[in-house]
Amino acid sequence: MALHIFIPDSLLEETPDPKIRTYKVGQIARAAAIFGVEHIWIYKAGGKDGKFIKLILEYAETPQYLRKALFPIRKELKYVGVIPPLRTPHHKLKGRPALGEIREGIIIKKGKRLYADIGLDELAIVEGSGEGRMTFKIVSVKPLKVVSAKPVEYWGYRVHLTNKTLAKTLKKARLDLAIATSRKGEDVRKVKLPPLEGEIGFVFGSPRKGVMEILRDFNEDYPFDLILNTIPNQKTKTVRTEEAVLATLAVFNFIRRD
Repeated sequence: MALHIFIPDSLLEETPDPKIRTYKVGQIARAAAIFGVEHIWIYKAGGKDGKFIKLILEYAETPQYLRKALFPIRKELKYVGVIPPLRTPHHKLKGRPALGEIREGIIIKKGKRLYADIGLDELAIVEGSGEGRMTFKIVSVKPLKVVSAKPVEYWGYRVHLTNKTLAKTLKKARLDLAIATSRKGEDVRKVKLPPLEGEIGFVFGSPRKGVMEILRDFNEDYPFDLILNTIPNQKTKTVRTEEAVLATLAVFNFIRRD
């Protein structure tokens, strides 16, 4: 099972303060990491912050030792210090290299030889080819050597800024189960849910508009499998998108049986 969440590019439309804007996106990143979301989709909803949201999400997902190389200094990153650390398995700390360990790294070319910075005190010799950021497995400690590898545990999320409307973004994602969240949806406690298998997507609205209203704004419709109220009996007038993401993923984390 792979989890997808869909958030609008208008996520920050009511948040002018740059520090709070960064923190709000960081909360989305944190929720995604806690519950093992593999894909975050940013869809077009009339907002202007899609690129900023993507940048902050990708910065948060990147291991600390790679950020300086992958993210040049820019004003949009001024307040990234407020983002809570994800502490996911691929956010390794420095230590002694261990045979068979999987680490994220970035390719560094020196002459004809390829090396990788994998967050240790020395660069690792790369056996094989590659470029940019990659996932590596340590195959030798002395000398330190790595090969490209695929992790077997949760390894962070990918961010997709589609610049497409919600319905088109959902079609692009090719989900097996599409779930819209709405205060007017069916009570999640009373719905018989189908098996949670394959590619599962949760769709969230903006601070001002719900999912269905956003679809109507673009003269769209989408055949959701479920439209659910995942926060029944809420006592506040509104629920912020980052709060809805956390609450919804928590509910389904309890339900899932894998």
